[in-house]
This record gives sequence, C-alpha cells and structure tokens, in this order.
Amino acid sequence: REILNSLIDLKFKVIITGVYAYGFDESWLGREINANTVQELIELNRRLGVSIVGEGGEYETLVLDTPFFKKRIKILKYEKIWKGDSGYLKVLKATLAEKT
Repeated sequence: REILNSLIDLKFKVIITGVYAYGFDESWLGREINANTVQELIELNRRLGVSIVGEGGEYETLVLDTPFFKKRIKILKYEKIWKGDSGYLKVLKATLAEKT
C-alpha cells in the first residue's frame, strides 16, 4: 500500500497491463494506478488475498511517465486480449510525447 501511494505521490503514471488472478476482470486492463485503484486493490486483498502490489504475479504494469523521464510514453493503439479469467493489454502503437 505504501509503495503504491508513494508512486502516486511522486507523480508516476502507471497502468495495469495484465491481470492473472481471481477477482480481476477485463475492466482492469489499461487502468491507471491512482487512489481509487489502490482502494480497490486493498478490498481485493481483504476479500481474496490478492497482493496489493501484485507481488505474486496477480497483475503486471507499465510505467508511462515519471518525474525523471524526459518524455512520456503515449499509447496510441492497443488491444485487450482476454482468455477465460485472465488477460493482458497488447500495445500496438506507442510514441514518446512531450510532457503536459
């Protein structure tokens, strides 16, 4: 929890790109990690034992921006791949963009 809150406080932009545990559905793919996401992860941890930081492989992430990146990663085109009870975000096209 503290790790995720630190990332948010430090202005990291991180999205969820893969989900591989019970309790997650396709709506998690592409979701930015923010305060609401952290609350939902805490609830999944409470109900199902999911690691809040995905340490058990429950989910994967992609960092799109940080304070020390000179440019940010902008995803232009993606596809959600869902198979049964897990899936991932397949980035088809991305570019480096100026920070806003």
